[in-house]
Amino acid sequence: MRRAYTVRGVEPLLRIVDELERRDEQAAAALAEIESLQAKVEETRARAAQIAAVEAALPAARTARDAEERAARESQAAAAAALAEAEAELARAEERGRDDARLAAQRAVQHARDAVHDAAAWVERAQRDRARLEAETEAKSGEAERLVADAAPLAERLAADPRVATAPPAPGLAGVADWASRARGDLLLARAGLATERDKVVREATELVASAVGEPLPGTGVAGVRARLVRGAGP
Repeated sequence: MRRAYTVRGVEPLLRIVDELERRDEQAAAALAEIESLQAKVEETRARAAQIAAVEAALPAARTARDAEERAARESQAAAAAALAEAEAELARAEERGRDDARLAAQRAVQHARDAVHDAAAWVERAQRDRARLEAETEAKSGEAERLVADAAPLAERLAADPRVATAPPAPGLAGVADWASRARGDLLLARAGLATERDKVVREATELVASAVGEPLPGTGVAGVRARLVRGAGP
């Protein structure tokens, strides 16, 4: 293939390549930064959604724990009353002196004591479940506060970035969740713009090589443009 230019003629083209490489490096660095911000925003959004889901389920869980503990205490009271009655019946049977009645009363007392023991264990389980729920509630509240604090510097950074300029979040977890959704959309637009810029640089590099050498630049980036132009110029 006939060379389209000489060594002297390649110098202006190489200056153009310098500019293309600079623009490509800037766009690549900006893309990497935007993608890093996207990962941080997505992590924040996912954490906010997870905490919000747990908090939304807490009222129903607390109602269920209340009902469980109330039922356990009612069962405990009923078992205690039944034991008292069984023990009174045993005392009456012993006064009458009938062995069969006394043995039956003793069995009833034992059954009543077992029921009291089971009811007490039920109450303890219900109390442990309630304590666990309250601990989880406190933990999620603390997690929400930490997430709101962690999101603040990231929100400030995005608000100051002209490529994104996402407005700061409203106070609280709900504000952070809404902000993260908005920031995700803004970052997607910024990334699309930078990807378009890199595509433009690639097209310019391809056109430069095609006009100078007579064939398109192989590959998908500006890498190799300089070597291809120098090789095409020859000695």
